[in-house]
Amino acid sequence: MTSQERDIASYKETVDELQKILTEAFYQRMFKYTIFRLSSKFNIKFDVQNGLRGFKVEDFISETIASFLKSDGRKWYKDDFPDFRKQFISALDSIIHKIIKKELQKSNLTWQILDNDKYEEKDSEYEDLLKECEHILESLNASDEELLLFEPYIINGMKRSDLEQHFGISAKELTNIKKRLDRKIPIIQKHLKEQRK
Repeated sequence: MTSQERDIASYKETVDELQKILTEAFYQRMFKYTIFRLSSKFNIKFDVQNGLRGFKVEDFISETIASFLKSDGRKWYKDDFPDFRKQFISALDSIIHKIIKKELQKSNLTWQILDNDKYEEKDSEYEDLLKECEHILESLNASDEELLLFEPYIINGMKRSDLEQHFGISAKELTNIKKRLDRKIPIIQKHLKEQRK
């Protein structure tokens, strides 16, 4: 599909949808998601109170919101993301990556972040495979919670107690989410094998 054929929302559609999704519940979910992504992608143990070199979680989210509000800003590609919330999460990932890369480059990639953990970004092959899995999950009508928890819960084997704390999801609901994801894993594996033939 060429850029001319892409289904890109108008500025008004994007702003209207942005206003619609920015509920307190969604904001809290993005707050937890940002902390998790800083940990899973960059190995950063984020200090919520003090932030990171002047950046707080709220700043990552605010920059993402602002990126859609500029007249020449981010676009909503409806063909890739029929649900604008997923476009927002994709944009938030991009903002996190851009800010952290910039800050680490300022420090010549030698700056120790917290607790003597050095910068370590997941490689692009891992990221590509994760995106493939997420696309397959979306095609299987996975819920937002399943998409959010797939990487920490299934791939990284994060403990339920930590997931409860990070994402504010009860142990009972985590069990139900894991059951649903476990049923989808064989389908994901099958799709990945077929794509690699």
